Amino acid sequence: MIGTLEQGNQSWGLIKDPQNIVHRVQIGNYMGQSEGRVTEINESSISPVEIVPDGIGGYIEREASIAIGGG
Repeated sequence: MIGTLEQGNQSWGLIKDPQNIVHRVQIGNYMGQSEGRVTEINESSISPVEIVPDGIGGYIEREASIAIGGG
């Protein structure tokens, strides 16, 4: 995460990918290798919920957080 943008009551998170391309994400967008759905954006982090294998043949939801400077 490299920062946020706000206009009125709309917020976007700014993410830089491995090719140094900046992407704008908002709540409800999907992002990352596990296609996590963005559930929260604030000035210091973006919070996606990922659906990942549980190791015994099923899947679980896993909360994650991407902080400024964290990707």
